[in-house]
Amino acid sequence: MVEDRPVVEQAHEIQALAKELEQMDKTRPCALPDKFVAGGIIAKLPPSWKDFATSLKHKRQEFSVADLIGTLDVEERARAKDTRGKGVESFSANVVQKKNSNASHNKRKKQEKKDKPKQTTTFKKKKGKKKNEGYFVCGSTEHWASAKEISKHGD
Repeated sequence: MVEDRPVVEQAHEIQALAKELEQMDKTRPCALPDKFVAGGIIAKLPPSWKDFATSLKHKRQEFSVADLIGTLDVEERARAKDTRGKGVESFSANVVQKKNSNASHNKRKKQEKKDKPKQTTTFKKKKGKKKNEGYFVCGSTEHWASAKEISKHGD
């Protein structure tokens, strides 16, 4: 197998060669065991696949050719994804701004104003009685009139 072609494609070619060998002599069929063909595919993986081939051998499990090709397909897609990810470099920059206390303070104040709920009704504040101001019942500044007294005078 070679590096510059897809591994799965090359594995299919080896599988097709094995089928051709089986069908060459009709009088004496030479069936190659699946285990043998799968082992041949693993042995012929390209040099960059050496570690993957070793890990497959250490599994000590028998692969059918179809299972092996499925495993190779998954690995090949993962490798393609990794190389695409490495090929694209991304650049980023951190921006540091000089702190301007007035600008940031004003900006924060504006934001606080936006966040406050808007007042929909207006209420007038009660004004307190000033010293020396006469009360409306009797005009005296020296005593308080109760609500009862006010109602008596109003009658």
